[in-house]
Amino acid sequence: MTSITRIVVLTGLLAALSGCGGVKPVVGGTQGELRVAGALLSDVQVTVHQVDGNSTRPVGFAVTDIDGAFELVTNGARGALWLSPGEYRITLESAGAPVQFSQEFARAETTPLKVSWAADDTDLEIEVASQ
Repeated sequence: MTSITRIVVLTGLLAALSGCGGVKPVVGGTQGELRVAGALLSDVQVTVHQVDGNSTRPVGFAVTDIDGAFELVTNGARGALWLSPGEYRITLESAGAPVQFSQEFARAETTPLKVSWAADDTDLEIEVASQ
């Protein structure tokens, strides 16, 4: 095989391998909105922790968009997270938002944001009084 033929074959292989199977975005599950003092807030990571007795475990997260809306995905963003009925705690962290949350919002043990999710609930509305 000539060097020109090798270059053409290698270029074709690289193009085929890199262009066909790119990472597909994960489409979210349960939808919601975050408001702080009544205003929709973007660039905030919302993490959902399922309560089991006296312990909690993170089950998914989302980052709010420009309209304060989000769609939950599982940990590792492997798939959509649809909340099942139960008790949850919500933690918040700035992901570039101009608002900084107090430390109590960053830990499942101390967050004041608690949700009792019912089978017929559809949207997770989170309201923080002020920061």
